Amino acid sequence: MGLEQRGGQPVTVRSREGQAFADVAAASGISVSVESGGSPGLGDKSVLTPSNSVRFVVLTANGASTEFGVKTVRSLSGVPISPGYAAGKAIILQQMSVSDVPRYAIATADVEGEISRFHGALERSCEELGQLEQRVLDELGHMQSSIFSAHLALLQDRQFTNKVKSRVRDDLVNVEQALDREISDLARLLATVENEYLRERALDLQDVGKRVMRQLTREQSRSASSLPPQSVVVARVLLPSETIDLDRQHLVAIVTEEGGENSHAAILARALGIPAVTAVAGACSLIASGAPLLVDGQTGGVTLLPSARARKSFEGLKQRYSQHVRLEVDAERLPCVTRDGTEISLLANINRDDEAGLVGQHHLDGVGLLRTEFMYLDSPQPPDPQLQLAAYRRVLGALAGRPLVIRTLDLGGDKLPAFISRRSEANPYLGLRGLRFSLSEPELFAGQLQAIAEASRGGNVRVLFPMVLGPSDLRQGIEMLEEAAKTAGCAARPPVGAMIETPSALFALPEILERVDFVSIGTNDLTQLMLAADRNTTQLLESASVLHPSVVRAIHQVVRACQAAGRELCVCGEAAGDPDFAGLLAGLGVRHLSMSPVRSASVRFRLRASRLQALQRLAEQALAAESAQEVAQLLAATCAGEA
Repeated sequence: MGLEQRGGQPVTVRSREGQAFADVAAASGISVSVESGGSPGLGDKSVLTPSNSVRFVVLTANGASTEFGVKTVRSLSGVPISPGYAAGKAIILQQMSVSDVPRYAIATADVEGEISRFHGALERSCEELGQLEQRVLDELGHMQSSIFSAHLALLQDRQFTNKVKSRVRDDLVNVEQALDREISDLARLLATVENEYLRERALDLQDVGKRVMRQLTREQSRSASSLPPQSVVVARVLLPSETIDLDRQHLVAIVTEEGGENSHAAILARALGIPAVTAVAGACSLIASGAPLLVDGQTGGVTLLPSARARKSFEGLKQRYSQHVRLEVDAERLPCVTRDGTEISLLANINRDDEAGLVGQHHLDGVGLLRTEFMYLDSPQPPDPQLQLAAYRRVLGALAGRPLVIRTLDLGGDKLPAFISRRSEANPYLGLRGLRFSLSEPELFAGQLQAIAEASRGGNVRVLFPMVLGPSDLRQGIEMLEEAAKTAGCAARPPVGAMIETPSALFALPEILERVDFVSIGTNDLTQLMLAADRNTTQLLESASVLHPSVVRAIHQVVRACQAAGRELCVCGEAAGDPDFAGLLAGLGVRHLSMSPVRSASVRFRLRASRLQALQRLAEQALAAESAQEVAQLLAATCAGEA
């Protein structure tokens, strides 16, 4: 048996008996116990964090060698994107890197040959994607398969493919290099914008690029389609194709360094029921392959090399979570009514027409927010009003009489379609946005309003204007809607609502309420604009969150104004989907909440377990609080008291 250590280098230990190893480790000042991994003579314990910067320990017991990752860091934290708890061993996903791309110059005579190779790779990739799209449709449904429909559309986009071919001709480089440059430039441009939808498109581009690259190089996919039992896949970022190809029989959790709650990988993980955590800084370098992990998809915690006590505690959490999920699912068919009889209406925020089926699946009361940007951001030219009308009618058909609130275009800032020239603005995110942007593009706006008015003739449709500043822009929007309704032959215009998400709208509430039929609060933008906080910072700093007392008081101000004016109020920002904050909103007087459908079960369960009187006391305390941290503590205490 020997023990060797060189300033942070791996330590090698050879021992035929676990106790002998423990003795040598203790003598070296390393606090380590041993996990046998099936080798005789070793105790069934976890490898503990050493007192120095040891990276690996190699144990040889009775001739069998086992390598364990040992880190000075015992726990990591990230953002939970798919709920659940899982224990397993890390598998570091090896992904194609820039250095893997062949790069060489070509002669002019070789150009057509390279382009021919490109066409062949495109055809094979399209065939692959068509098969994948159908498989996902059969297994998970239309919403998930539409991810790969978009990939297929990109490969068939002549503007994209022509740019790759132009690089081959103009730069005289091989097609792999041309493809990589085009994908990299487009992805880099999209990755810098604040809007999460467009950042997600950057990952789609990378995914499509890797698929075509594999066809060009004839390289086998590096996907983890075959995994050992109880595998936790750890990756820098998971692309949609990589996620769907994971070995689901043996995969128990996903940990990534990059990603978001609304990323396509997150959507697929939730659909597959796989716990997932993202934004775990340095995960691929801090976690060794084979290291035991505990993944908490509720809090975003990742525990490395857990002790027996940590495992036991984690197993208890997992069992309670499973029981809680069963109770939540059972309660989805029940009305959302507090224990003392106050009814709260739960509605859905949806991003595309193909998500409308989730409303019925989760027993929601309708759509409180249909974001319409997808028809514009996915299109190289303005979408025809008839195409828009068809999308609205598909949603109405799925809702079967339930109300549909259509938010008009929330473009501008970092969200601009390809067919609109990018404006030069010092701070585009605070520039021409929402209703102001639509009014600056009257032809585009009129086309959308025409489609909405036509849809309202045969369905329960309401119109919601985003980023309203005050009575002036609201009046112009309503006048254009009335003109569209008259052209469509409507007996009256559809009901109109204003999104309250700017400080100016708060000060203009009386005038706004005189002109609208209902009001919605967008907590995301309201928080950012009230607290002068970057949107990404809003997700990270408690002091710049929706829990800030100033934001809570602003919401309360809108509630009281709507009550006085007899106008319906709905909160449709992300905060409405947080069970604890939903309780606070109910205590403030909000009776309509719109959220991502997958979050509604938790909200319903939380509200059904609450008494309105307790939530009203919570609201009073939150309104008197001095910090976001204090409000968070109040929420936690109320939740614990109701449990």
